[in-house]
Amino acid sequence: MDDLERLLDQGYDVDLQGGYLVVRQVPYVTSAKAVERGLLIMPAALAGDQLTTPPDHTTHFAGSEPCDAHGQPLTKVINGQNPQELMPGLRTDYYFSAKPAAGNYGSYFEKVTTYVELLSRWARQIDPHATAQTYPTRVVDGLEDYPFEYRDSASSRAGVTALSSRFGGMKIAIVGMGGTGSHILDLVAKVPVAEIHLFDGDVFVNHNAFRAPGAAHLKDLQEQPNKAEYWASRYAHMKRGITPHPTYFEPATVTDLTGFDFVFLALDDGSDRAGIVAALEEAHLSFIDVGMGVTNAGSGLTGMLRVSTSTPSSRADIPTGGTAPDEYGQNIQIGDLNALNAALAVVQWKRHLGFYADMTSPTSTFVYPISDNVITGVTA
Repeated sequence: MDDLERLLDQGYDVDLQGGYLVVRQVPYVTSAKAVERGLLIMPAALAGDQLTTPPDHTTHFAGSEPCDAHGQPLTKVINGQNPQELMPGLRTDYYFSAKPAAGNYGSYFEKVTTYVELLSRWARQIDPHATAQTYPTRVVDGLEDYPFEYRDSASSRAGVTALSSRFGGMKIAIVGMGGTGSHILDLVAKVPVAEIHLFDGDVFVNHNAFRAPGAAHLKDLQEQPNKAEYWASRYAHMKRGITPHPTYFEPATVTDLTGFDFVFLALDDGSDRAGIVAALEEAHLSFIDVGMGVTNAGSGLTGMLRVSTSTPSSRADIPTGGTAPDEYGQNIQIGDLNALNAALAVVQWKRHLGFYADMTSPTSTFVYPISDNVITGVTA
């Protein structure tokens, strides 16, 4: 039996909330020698929807300072006062550390019941009926509105759940599902946005597989699926709300993006980049455009990657190409450069949203010359 089911079966008021295991109705004693109820909150290490082994022996606590029956603080349990909001609606006040002799707890059941006992044994001295085993009547909540097919325990483990919540409800478009666009999807699919729309009218074949994330199956390549539909089906295993649009993106398509929060452009050379950029600007949409130009210098490949961020308040001067060759015009693409270009774009998007701190001068475009190995920003 899974630890969560075991705890529920024994009457504990527990559930999973945003990658945290939350234990409610835990009795404890306050400094006034009164019995109150608090919450234990700990990151949930999950394998699918099953709790595994706790990553460490600590836990958060929501409530006032817990004491013994005489009103003296439980200094052997309390590591320190640590008020913070782990995620919207889930606050904590103290940080506990009760390390077992083995160094860690073998299961969440052992960890939860140990911490509950460390607090409630003092409460029982005042109120013999004080127990965390309240056998609550509950409606089992589904995951219908959850952005993933399984719970995100990475954000809670890293302590960034509150920051990640700012992505909630966002509608994102990725235009172009080639080497760079597929890597952008790989990263954005792990962010709790509400919807990701994929646009590409081309088919997925061998050369695409060698610069894309993951490993395509031979039968998939033989079927030559549409790129947008192929990538939507792959990432639907993890991310909900992915919609494929198996069509080439044109300036007129921008009208389909009304109400979207952000657009990633990873366009092929044959696309009407100038027309699409103009249409996005006219629609007052924020977007990031990526570019890659790689040439064979004889002694090795050289060239550059580009990331341009364009918002209604700060429009970027985006190279749109033309009939003459330019620095982004040669179609040499390598998987690691596609991945780097995508990662730089997604990091810049997260900086734009405040997930990452931005302490630099405002820049609309930056480039990474491969042979120089340095990122150069262009001041807006």
